[in-house]
Amino acid sequence: MTKKIKVLLSVLVFWAALFIAWEWWHSFPKVRVISNTQVNTVQDGVDSILKSAMLTYLLPSISGAIVKDGKVIYLNAFGFENLETKDSLTVDSRVLVASISKIFIALSVASSFQDRGILPFDSLYAIELGPSLNFSPLGSIRIDHLLSHQSGIRDKTFSEKILSFSKSQNLNEWGVEFIANLATYHSDSSYYNYADSNYDLLGFLLTANDATDLDTFVKTHVFEPSGMTNSEFVSEWPMKEKGLTGYQKTFIWKRIEPKRISFPVLPSPSSGLVTTTKDMSMAMVQLLRGENGAYQKALDWLIIEDEDVPLGFQNTQINGSEWIGHFGGQAGYSSLLFYSKETKTAIFLFANSRDKSDFRIQIANQVISYLSP
Repeated sequence: MTKKIKVLLSVLVFWAALFIAWEWWHSFPKVRVISNTQVNTVQDGVDSILKSAMLTYLLPSISGAIVKDGKVIYLNAFGFENLETKDSLTVDSRVLVASISKIFIALSVASSFQDRGILPFDSLYAIELGPSLNFSPLGSIRIDHLLSHQSGIRDKTFSEKILSFSKSQNLNEWGVEFIANLATYHSDSSYYNYADSNYDLLGFLLTANDATDLDTFVKTHVFEPSGMTNSEFVSEWPMKEKGLTGYQKTFIWKRIEPKRISFPVLPSPSSGLVTTTKDMSMAMVQLLRGENGAYQKALDWLIIEDEDVPLGFQNTQINGSEWIGHFGGQAGYSSLLFYSKETKTAIFLFANSRDKSDFRIQIANQVISYLSP
């Protein structure tokens, strides 16, 4: 009996040693940055906060943009897009912002529907997509319920994704299949259930209605009017081999390793926006401009009675006040974009690292606190 226990322990020790060796081999060292020795300007102060955050949270890179009183007062980036190639992250680097994509789909939906007299409370019958929709229970779902995740639609479960063995589907193919199998993914519940499928469906309906591809539609109605010339909903991923790479902390060494991302749908309306930090600063300028902003007409359509937050947007507390925008987090990418009409300020942050410690909101709190002591 004692011999069997020793053998078992030896086997366990052997496998533990292999695991530790594997974990060490596949981890990356910390990214070293030089902190500012003097802080004389807003630029210096925010630089110092972001550099410190890289060390505290083991971030391969971080970028930020701040808009105040209609002007971009901060724009900078640190670290690497890819730790293997050592390509530097810049404010012009193309970054994946995950669920922040939903803001721009919401603005696109508003732009498409409001000119046709369609209201947020209308059902999908109102968009007149023909028999495939009108004879489906999907037609009775309200537009605002899709935008607010109260449609009763759910995403595939983990086991369903595993069993399907499917790679990324074209958005049009996904939409046709989703409608055909609606009973599987939809219930009559109107409770809040965050599901990417709500926005993937909205993206599909936009393209089906306007007979154009998703990226062209969003560029025409949202990106180009605000000067976002380097933003797109990508139809291929990864964009290039050994390009922008997401990371996560390793289990033992607390260092970082690549965290791959895959999209069930491409282009992905819910999370497939690739943009730049500079383009995000332009978007925030428009969000804060009010009646003079390129988005105001769409925002008016998205704000329903007794609600302060537009459909498709989230709200959060930053430095003790309410801000409107959206978080983005998927695989090894984390971001946030929020604005405050009260303070006339907006902030965007991006890091190619999985956020398991709420570093996005903690960094945002530090930055806004620094700007508004």
